[in-house]
Amino acid sequence: MKTVVFDLDGTLADTSGDLIAAANACFRDMGEGDVLDAKTDAGTALKGGRAMLRLGMERLGRADDAETIDRYYPMLLEAYGREIDTHTVLYPGAMEAVEALKAAGYRVAICTNKPEGLAHTLLTKLGVRDAFGAMVGADTLAIRKPDPEHLFETARRAGGDPALCLLVGDTNT
Repeated sequence: MKTVVFDLDGTLADTSGDLIAAANACFRDMGEGDVLDAKTDAGTALKGGRAMLRLGMERLGRADDAETIDRYYPMLLEAYGREIDTHTVLYPGAMEAVEALKAAGYRVAICTNKPEGLAHTLLTKLGVRDAFGAMVGADTLAIRKPDPEHLFETARRAGGDPALCLLVGDTNT
């Protein structure tokens, strides 16, 4: 069975606004105010929580403060989980494409570096979780993208053949 596997952030949905808001919650907790901008820093948001914290710390002149980044990363995930769908939107045509693939006989799934619980919550709140035969998050397996096994296991869980799968994403990861 052929399978089309989608990345989530930046591919199916623009999640950058909620991710930036979560990072800014961390910076406000540090007493720094909003350090990141939802429009200009959207690309960094789609690279993950640590990337946003690193960018903010660079802007604060603390680029080498890995300890603070590590300390605030769980807080970022918590803040994101509370407001996961405030600004997030599915890209126009994304779900129509998913449904067209399914109608053509393809299995569809999601392979994301977002923690599985957060991905499940987001997709459920967006009303599209049931459209996908499988979803594998960053913490579902012992490995994650760019390790190809992350993709291959997603295809298997969707009932597909890893040799006949395609990953659709927005970055080289």
